[in-house]
Amino acid sequence: MTRRWADLGSRLSVLAVGLTLGLLLSVGWQRPLGAGAVPPDTTAGAGRIWEAIDRLEAEQQALRATLSALRQEAAGRQSEIAADTDRLRALQSEVDRQRLLAGLIAVQGPGVEILLDDSAAEIPARADPSTYIVHEFDLRDIVNLLWMAGSEAIAINGERMVSSSAISCVGTTILINSTRLSPPYLIRAIGNPRVQSDYLRNLSYLRELRARVRTVGLQFEVRAMIGLTVPAYGGSFAVQHAQPGE
Repeated sequence: MTRRWADLGSRLSVLAVGLTLGLLLSVGWQRPLGAGAVPPDTTAGAGRIWEAIDRLEAEQQALRATLSALRQEAAGRQSEIAADTDRLRALQSEVDRQRLLAGLIAVQGPGVEILLDDSAAEIPARADPSTYIVHEFDLRDIVNLLWMAGSEAIAINGERMVSSSAISCVGTTILINSTRLSPPYLIRAIGNPRVQSDYLRNLSYLRELRARVRTVGLQFEVRAMIGLTVPAYGGSFAVQHAQPGE
């Protein structure tokens, strides 16, 4: 009985030693995380993040510089456009003024309206028929007198008188701006009606015309008008030798 307990105790001791040795060997083969495990390389990861941040900041600075340059360029372009617009307005104003002076623009204003027509009287057998009709020189005399009175625009039967206009006679018809006109002749002239009327009624002018009005009944009427419309010149300017000056 005593020997059995001794053998049992001896076996338990050997078992305990074996268990202890196995436990020690098991623990020895393990690597605790806090002591021997290799953690992730956080230093390299942080470096890459800072590199990306630096690159993005550099790109942002470059974009800001580009945006600033574009804004300055846009401001410069706007200033140039504004200056060009002012120059274009000035040029357009000058072009409009020259077109007005050249008679290429229809105009309105006060002035006088003149009716000039052949005589309605019966021509006697021995009378000169040419004294009973309106001639081109009659129209020229009236137009020249109207220019002297300060008229700004003149038209005869809708034909605007300009610097190159000519009044000529072909047979029994009158040509103005190469357009055939026939009586009655309606002359419209924009200007100061009082001054124009004074010139037209001045007995020192148009003496031959006034004489034929008295003797053969040539029709010559002058009316002051508050509002007249003179059309634009519709012909062409045939310039052969003139060139633009300085």
